[in-house]
Amino acid sequence: MKNIKKLVVLVLIFVLLPFASVFGWNSHGLTLSYVVSNIYWLKKYSSIKITPYTYKEYETQPINPDFQIKYLEGSIGDKTDAITILTTYADEPDWGLDENMKLSKLQILTGGPQGYRHMYYKMGPITIGAAPNQIEFWFHMAEIAKSKNDLYWTFRFLARALHYMEDLTQPYHGTPGPTSIILKNIFSGVQGLTIMCSNHHYALEDYQGYMVNIGNPDFVKTLEENYLPIDVGNVNSLTELGNYAASLNRERVKILWFLETKLFHDDVNSKNAKFKLTDDKIVKLDRKIQTQYNEALLYSLKYFNGFSRLLLEYAKIKLNL
Repeated sequence: MKNIKKLVVLVLIFVLLPFASVFGWNSHGLTLSYVVSNIYWLKKYSSIKITPYTYKEYETQPINPDFQIKYLEGSIGDKTDAITILTTYADEPDWGLDENMKLSKLQILTGGPQGYRHMYYKMGPITIGAAPNQIEFWFHMAEIAKSKNDLYWTFRFLARALHYMEDLTQPYHGTPGPTSIILKNIFSGVQGLTIMCSNHHYALEDYQGYMVNIGNPDFVKTLEENYLPIDVGNVNSLTELGNYAASLNRERVKILWFLETKLFHDDVNSKNAKFKLTDDKIVKLDRKIQTQYNEALLYSLKYFNGFSRLLLEYAKIKLNL
C-alpha cells in the first residue's frame, strides 16, 4: 500500500509540475540584502569596475540564446560594489536566463526549461529538476572570472549561484503539497488540485515578500542572524549542498499548508479560482494565527539565510576573496 501511494503521488507530481510556480522566494535581491548587510568582508569590495560579458566560450551548459545581458547599476566602465552586484542580480535567473531551450525530455513535466532548472522534486530514487547543478555551474563560472581578475563577473556569477541555492530552501520548490492532501484530492480533478497547490505556493511568496518589504522585525532578525546550517569546511560539493538544502524543507509543507488554510481561509484551497494575497488582506489577518504562521515560515526562511551565507563563505575561501 505504501508503494502504491508513492507511485500515485509521483505520477501526480509529474502532472502538476507543468502548472507549478517556477519562482522561489519573493524578491531574492531584497531578501538577500538583509543577509549580506552584516557580512563585513564583502564591504571591502566597494569599488568594482563594471565589465562586459566575455565568457561565452566557457559556458558548459546552454543559456537561452535570446537572453540579453542587462546592466542595471550603471554602464560598462562605471564603478559599483559587491553587495550591489549580489542584491541586484540575485533575481537574474528569473529574467529568462533558462527559457527557450531543450534541456531534457523531462522538462515537459516542469512546464519547460525554466521550471526544470529551478526545481528539485524527489520521490524515492526518482528526482526531477536541475537546480542543484546550476549552483555548481555558476560557481565554476565565478571561478573562471576570478582567475581573470574580473571581480564584477565573479560576484555576478555568484549572484546567479545564490539564486538557485535560495530556490531550494523554499518548501514548495521541493513538493507541490502534502502527500495526504494530494491523495485526498487526486480523484476530484487534476486541474482543481493544481490550482489549489499553486494558491498555497503563491500565498507563501506574497506573504513573505510583504513582510520583507515592510521590514518586519522578526523577518529581518531571522535574515540577519549569523547562522550557517553546516560548517563551511564540510562542503565537498555544491550540488550535494543543494540537494541537502532541498531535503530539509520538503516536510515543512505539512505545517505551512495547515496554517495557510487557517490564516487565509477556504479561498486558498479553492480548486476553481486563483487566490491572490494582497496587502489589504494581510493587514486584516488574525494576529494569533499569523504569529503561528510566522514562526513556521521563519523556520524555512532561516535556511534562505543560512545557505546564502554558507555559499558566500565557501566562495570567500575557494575564490580567495
